[in-house]
Amino acid sequence: MDNRAHYHHGHGPAHRMLLALCISLGLSVASSAAPAAVVTLSPLVSGVFTGGDGVNSDWVQVANDWQGPSDFSQAYGGISTLADAAAALAMSSGNAGFLRSTSATMGNINAGNDLYNTMWGSDWGYADMPPLFGTGDPNQENFAAHIRGYIAVPEAGNYNFGVLYDDGFAFTLWGAEGSHSMSADGLSSRELLGFDYDFAMEPGFYRFDLVGYNRLEAGVLSLGWWYGPTTSDFAVISQENLFTSAVPVPAAVWLFVSGLLGLVGIARRKRS
Repeated sequence: MDNRAHYHHGHGPAHRMLLALCISLGLSVASSAAPAAVVTLSPLVSGVFTGGDGVNSDWVQVANDWQGPSDFSQAYGGISTLADAAAALAMSSGNAGFLRSTSATMGNINAGNDLYNTMWGSDWGYADMPPLFGTGDPNQENFAAHIRGYIAVPEAGNYNFGVLYDDGFAFTLWGAEGSHSMSADGLSSRELLGFDYDFAMEPGFYRFDLVGYNRLEAGVLSLGWWYGPTTSDFAVISQENLFTSAVPVPAAVWLFVSGLLGLVGIARRKRS
């Protein structure tokens, strides 16, 4: 992604608006915001996990004149709020306004329609096609997604998580101490939003849940993180760090168990 478009966690909405204005005018702005606070979030399952299998996802598309439960949807049609997204994701093929749905395992969470990539990909970062659509599909609007799984933090350090969205989203992250959430409801132009504080994290599994939606025109939903000594570089979380479930055995434990099994086999052969 283009670093010029990033919202750096730890700054509030006013700072983001000022930063965006300065970017558009080619100006620079000094940050007077205090360093981001840091909260401890311990893993649900500790260990170093590699070779992720991706995440679970459900997707749905509705007609542009479908009316969901929100006032926006009643007035304009389509998926306009998180409440509309939840109602759409609960629909089946027999419901009025339902167009199509699919479930898929995604290697990473970086999905955007053709219009997003054409108009905004060079500035915000190109995205893969949502599992609902094929490139060139004439109708890529009014869709919602529910994505969930586990993030495997690879090493101890400070982390933050960001969602690039258009039009809205809700994200929740769970650790041993509880959950942390952020969201953007209603109709919004694309923006990258992160927590106002960092997480001090140890290696292991952390569960997450992400709902996102698009009404009309360009739509995108990406999940990434900032981590490292300065937590300054944003990147989409790769499949290596994403899992559909918290079942895999940590690499060190697997090597230890494999070694034990090998010793047992040798002992059996000696006895025989």
